[in-house]
Amino acid sequence: MQIFIADSSGFCEGVSAAYNKAKEHRDIYMLGNLVHNTQVVEKLKQQGIKVIKDINEIKDGETLLISAHGVPPSVYEEAKKKKLKIIDTTCSWVKRAQKLAQEMVEKGYQLIIIGDKNHPEVKGILGWSEGKGIVVSSKDEGENIFSRLQDKVGVVAQTTQSEENFNEIVKYLQGKVKDLIVHKTICGATQKRQKAAIDLAKKVDVMLIIGDKMSANTKRLTELCAKTGTPTYQIQNKKEGEEIFPRLRDKNKIGITAGASTPDWVIKEICDIISVS
Repeated sequence: MQIFIADSSGFCEGVSAAYNKAKEHRDIYMLGNLVHNTQVVEKLKQQGIKVIKDINEIKDGETLLISAHGVPPSVYEEAKKKKLKIIDTTCSWVKRAQKLAQEMVEKGYQLIIIGDKNHPEVKGILGWSEGKGIVVSSKDEGENIFSRLQDKVGVVAQTTQSEENFNEIVKYLQGKVKDLIVHKTICGATQKRQKAAIDLAKKVDVMLIIGDKMSANTKRLTELCAKTGTPTYQIQNKKEGEEIFPRLRDKNKIGITAGASTPDWVIKEICDIISVS
């Protein structure tokens, strides 16, 4: 049995920077999860970081950590009123998407955000567009909306979107809109990770995608690898790795990749299980 690990697996640069910054602090508040990984969040809680859902849960003058997913401007405004100290770990790619969304709305363009409307990153981008953006997750979902669009339309994407989905929606819009501005705000690391995972999936007998169930980019990796026809399983931790192993016994080549919010120690634990078993 051979194990192959795809390039660009695990923490991306933005998540790594956010996690390292968070590790430096104790007894502070974190608005939502730093990243979509339960094990990482639990580790931060153990060192004294408190996870909150609303900024009003913090007393004036305390310290607030903003996650890699970013937040709408209303959070910064409220933090200023409460005299909070801000530790901002928003990913630079997310900040770029926020800025471009804001600029296009200010120029009078109808904003389309390609992504998951329930994802914190998308909610943040929507906030920077003064709530004037329209969120669509696929061409099929957006067809009715697209038929009612005005002449000026601007497009950004959730940074972890698949290139395939993004291109499909943009191609459809190009045939419908006169004045279309497209900003491909998919993170460069995301594109490399997805390509490396697909390439590896085509060469192995089975793919394991390591990442939390609440991680959008991990879910996307699973979908993309499964599309190659190679048996694909998403697992979160060591326990699930042990449970999946019986299905791997007759496989010669096992491919592994991991989402951007999956830490190295989780990848190592699962690789060790397969190697030893």
